[in-house]
Amino acid sequence: METRRKPLAKLGGRRRMPASGLTIAWRRTRGLDDWVAYIAKTKSAKLILADRASERKVKSLLTRMRTMSKREVVKLAKG
Repeated sequence: METRRKPLAKLGGRRRMPASGLTIAWRRTRGLDDWVAYIAKTKSAKLILADRASERKVKSLLTRMRTMSKREVVKLAKG
């Protein structure tokens, strides 16, 4: 007998970080369980923070970035 899977909560979202003032967006890629997090609304190209990562890694990254300054977040994205 086939069991039904619990539906996934959010497939993406946006959050404004209080310390840096940056808006971070994240989403799940289609067909795979890979997640991507990036800085939204930048004048230059999108700065990607995490690519092909698990949901847990993206969520923990968002938690860590709440206290980081803008300079630290941009350095993390470029690194």
